[in-house]
Amino acid sequence: MKIVVADPIFLTEAYRRRLDHLGEVDVYDTYPADDAGFRDRIRDAEVVVVGRYGMRADAFAAAPHLRMVAVWQTGYDHVDLEAATRAGVVVSNVPAYAFEAVAEFVFAYALALLRRVHVADARLRGGGFDWREYCGRQLMGMTIGVIGTGDIGTRVVQIAHGFGMRVLSTTAHPSPERARRLGLEFVDLKTLLAESDILTLHVPLTPSTERMIGARELALMKPGAILINTSRGRVIDEGALVEALAARRLAGAGLDVFEHEPLPQESPLRQLDNVLLSPHIAFLTEESMDECTFTTIQNIEHFAAGRPENVVNPGVLERGAAPRLQQP
Repeated sequence: MKIVVADPIFLTEAYRRRLDHLGEVDVYDTYPADDAGFRDRIRDAEVVVVGRYGMRADAFAAAPHLRMVAVWQTGYDHVDLEAATRAGVVVSNVPAYAFEAVAEFVFAYALALLRRVHVADARLRGGGFDWREYCGRQLMGMTIGVIGTGDIGTRVVQIAHGFGMRVLSTTAHPSPERARRLGLEFVDLKTLLAESDILTLHVPLTPSTERMIGARELALMKPGAILINTSRGRVIDEGALVEALAARRLAGAGLDVFEHEPLPQESPLRQLDNVLLSPHIAFLTEESMDECTFTTIQNIEHFAAGRPENVVNPGVLERGAAPRLQQP
């Protein structure tokens, strides 16, 4: 079968050999210049591997032989699942990886913002060396609000306990047993916002979570709090966040994800000195990359054997879209 790795992913020689065993493989290590270029790359593919580049409806229409899209990450909001299902294309993702990487990154951001490391670095490079400018705050004794206690959120909770922090979370179905097991307090969102020194988001992008943190929620946050987002950019109303940061109602923010990626050059976030920005890299460690690629290739191997796994559009299976593909 024809497999196309359509944009950059972590792919060692060992993993490349596993793909070669399945059929003819084309690997692109650059992003396409535009959607037309992307469609050209996948035109003859039966299996497409995508990282960050999206698969819109027109991409499915341009690939008549396509049977599977293997998403090289957990999130798949950049793939048109309705178009995939209509076309009889199985879409699989990597549902469980990078827990440690993302959770640790949250605290890298928190510590850097609280101790003003980025400010100290910039001023020292400019010739300054006055220690009195950098009095920060410590994590011990602070309250962290964790929205989303799945695998990543749960690991954040565990690390927070190591720093001696109080942990709050919110859920539609609070469980006293789960609260005891995780060592946190389930509270309503208003209480969480009002009492958290650090707010960190770990929810998928869905209609119910899109812009769940807007102007109203930001106004309820504790003055001087820090917001960290490593989930999806559109979980926050970015315009409202810019206003809160510019007005110094929040002490700072650590943003690894944005409403529009790449972050536009004209974004006002680039001008704020109380924001740390990174290009969607919270997941990016050697260990997590290996884990992600392992599962992605395993998804393709299982699909080729007629046993698709980690399918995010299961309705397509009812249409018989999981044939056993011929292997060399």
